[in-house]
Amino acid sequence: MPELQLGEVSLKKSKSKTSIKSIALVGQPNSGKSTLFNALSDVKVSTANFAGTTVEYKETVINLFGSDVHIIDLPGIYSLNPSEPAEFVTLNYLLDNSIDLIINVIDSTFITRSLELTIELTELGIPMLIALNMTDEAQKKGIDINTEELERLLNVPTVKISALYRKGITELLEKIETQLFISPKTPTQQKFTFHIEQVLNRIKESFEIASQNHIDKRFYTIKVLENPSLIKNKLEITNSNKIKLAIDEIISQHQIPAYEIFESERHHRSMEISHKVTIYAHSSKLTFIDKLDLLFLKPFSGYFFAIFFFATYFFLIFSAGGWIGSLFEQPLSELSKLFEPLKDKTLLGWFIVDGIYQGISGAIGIVLPYFLPLLFLTSILEETGYMARIAYLMDTIFHRIGLHGKSVASFVMGFGCTVPAVYATRIIESKRDRLLASVLINFIPCSARLTVIFALTTALTGPLWTIVIFLYILIAIAVTSKILSTFLPKPIGLIMEIPPLRLPSFKIILKKTYYKILEFFKVAFPFLVLGSLALSILDYFNFTKTMNSLFEPFISNILGLPKELGTPLVFGFLRKELAVFMTSQAFGVNNLSNIPLTIPQVVSFLIFIVFYLPCVSTSAVFWKEFGWKHLLTTVVLGFLLSTISALFFRITLTTIF
Repeated sequence: MPELQLGEVSLKKSKSKTSIKSIALVGQPNSGKSTLFNALSDVKVSTANFAGTTVEYKETVINLFGSDVHIIDLPGIYSLNPSEPAEFVTLNYLLDNSIDLIINVIDSTFITRSLELTIELTELGIPMLIALNMTDEAQKKGIDINTEELERLLNVPTVKISALYRKGITELLEKIETQLFISPKTPTQQKFTFHIEQVLNRIKESFEIASQNHIDKRFYTIKVLENPSLIKNKLEITNSNKIKLAIDEIISQHQIPAYEIFESERHHRSMEISHKVTIYAHSSKLTFIDKLDLLFLKPFSGYFFAIFFFATYFFLIFSAGGWIGSLFEQPLSELSKLFEPLKDKTLLGWFIVDGIYQGISGAIGIVLPYFLPLLFLTSILEETGYMARIAYLMDTIFHRIGLHGKSVASFVMGFGCTVPAVYATRIIESKRDRLLASVLINFIPCSARLTVIFALTTALTGPLWTIVIFLYILIAIAVTSKILSTFLPKPIGLIMEIPPLRLPSFKIILKKTYYKILEFFKVAFPFLVLGSLALSILDYFNFTKTMNSLFEPFISNILGLPKELGTPLVFGFLRKELAVFMTSQAFGVNNLSNIPLTIPQVVSFLIFIVFYLPCVSTSAVFWKEFGWKHLLTTVVLGFLLSTISALFFRITLTTIF
């Protein structure tokens, strides 16, 4: 039978239904749940070969052989004893919602570790189906899994798939139909040691489930002993003394905490099952990918490749960005000529239309050309698994300044646009690390600020000062992070998986890039256009002189800059690119090289622009993700850093020049 294409479900039969069945995709981080979700549905989820990417669950409805089915892609979870926010989302969803089928997505290359979660899921008593994902990679490593034996041991239908390449999807859909509509199987409850089972039987009548739901009582019986805080609001305890005595008995018998006892029992059982179902073809020869992976992970060669990558990364971004920008230059120029006659008819109307045009032109002609290649290259990084290796290498360095290795992904994206970079902090599980990273991301020069830096240094100072500015930015971020870390708890160690190094799917990379660009146009684009429109209207009413006079004491007396730069700095808050053409406009020159600024003034001006305020769209995302208090803290820190840095360069360079 041919494999189904993306989003297709064969309508081989139809049946009446009284309600929509629900399926939950559950698996450990990086097992390929979101990729499988994409293969089963026509709603795309941002997928990445980086542990913990799925932070919020996604859902859709598909037509399965004539019946509508609700599919939920839940965040990755290592255990039903969660420790991270994303894991609590998954557990709460499983306990609080009616689910007809759990599809346990397993990474076939890590079968033993994955089965520990599988055993926990069987305790829920919900019909299950196991999707053994990445079987092609497992076979390359000499790993084969006996699906018939696994089905027999767990009483759970099992299918080998490769979600990335849509292999095995047809068989999976047929198994789903059987489990939902024809003859659903409930998993076999895995037994613990005799003593533990005795205790479980003794206390199962010591409580009542507060609300009727689909979860097997055995799950709650285990959790009462293992981790009672998780389910305390879902039970009515009728004999708390008997439960306490049972916990004390288990601890006395085993001399370790109760939760460790259950974890070790599940681990032992997963080892037994894995040993029975896994066949290994031993090979002493490393593949080319394995050898390359070792080079990427070793300290010396790993840092060499990382430096080489970043150099190539930025070279390609600016090369491709310049080329893409040149493609838009002529059409945008011709577009501006269409409404030029409006200037003679109604000046206010012309300012309004020109403001909208400038916003569109800035987004498409300045930001998008650099943003597009950055997203494309970043998607390659994620899909190949190299992003996780960079995080692993950078973790030691980042820890020295109080950060976490997973911050690397959001920092890299920050060079394109701060908006998606802030969203990218969702992969950081620790709230402390996420908040710190989000503050520092604002100091990473995005594509708009990079445009300002490169344009003005090229025209007025020369390329050497570009390097000086970049080095100072890195130092300032490191010092700021170190200072802020002294007021925060110590960062936790980097606990993450290093996914297999693999060849990316070009089709998926293109789709990921497309949907991230779509997100940019939904979130940032409106702010760019509205900000530009506001600027144009204010310019019509000649408010620029008023603003320059208002900010002159700070601009001229503290920063040592001409008062004419007040307007570019104010409107740089709306769009950083505005600082380029508004600077030339403020001095009445057509060429940037004719701007009357000294080297100390140019450098101080650029340093101030990099740090001083997040743009409007970034501020909106900060407010949405973290609240107004965190946004205010970020703004205050940025303004202090920008002022101190500009003063430092003003005093230092004035003595030299």
